[in-house]
Amino acid sequence: MGPPIGRVSDLTGAASMRIGGVTDMSTVDWYGNVSLVVFFAGCNLRCPYCQNSGLLPLDSGQSVPLSYLEDRLRTGMEPVPQLDAVVFTGGEPLLQPDALIEAARLVKRLGLKLMLDTNGTIYEAARRVLETGLVDRVALDVKAPLDAEEYGRTTGIPDARKAVNSVDAVLDLTKDLGLEMEARTTVAPTVSDDPAFIRRIAEDIRGRVDVYYLQQFDNQGEVLSPELKAMDRPPREHMFSLAREALGAGLDHVYVKTRFEGLVRVQ
Repeated sequence: MGPPIGRVSDLTGAASMRIGGVTDMSTVDWYGNVSLVVFFAGCNLRCPYCQNSGLLPLDSGQSVPLSYLEDRLRTGMEPVPQLDAVVFTGGEPLLQPDALIEAARLVKRLGLKLMLDTNGTIYEAARRVLETGLVDRVALDVKAPLDAEEYGRTTGIPDARKAVNSVDAVLDLTKDLGLEMEARTTVAPTVSDDPAFIRRIAEDIRGRVDVYYLQQFDNQGEVLSPELKAMDRPPREHMFSLAREALGAGLDHVYVKTRFEGLVRVQ
């Protein structure tokens, strides 16, 4: 079914959404799909390895009407459809649940698939959004083992108990809803590159995810920590050894994502 006649945004109620930018066409944010990627502004975490630190403040980016997103989508769909999916990332999209839901309705009316990339720490917003049935896939950034002390250290927040409980609940929620779930962990030097650290994450998410991606930290972009900004990427060989730790903990589908080699499954 093709896009409906007329402007979809005229049928929705959201006035605006605050975003940091849009990538009109990507083949690496949702593998197997050609996606438009929307970067929602604002984040509730302060991960030292964050490469989008300019999007952390709640008032960062710019407020745009829903029609702005529709125009960008239609550019990639007409006259010959090239897009087949949309990814909402950030920042943290769930800080704007109303705008996210209206934007998701637009995406679905245009006949596109939708993936939500979230840190999973705002459970009520996650439940509200996911129970709409508008999201096809969740990419959950699992920052650390589901332990408050580890999560606090890795995310830069003083009390991470609520965040950990929320991530745990989101894992269960997506499974209960039958949604595709990919978990992701960024492997950053001195922060999240220890084999026992990755094994513990794998044990915590085992049986609740379809796939696990280990993403290589890269010091390109607006890295929040000056110390990490000065550090090199973890070696590819180390990334693969960490993937084998995850496999040994009982995960079935584990991939390593590096800057130059892309996505590789580890078996």
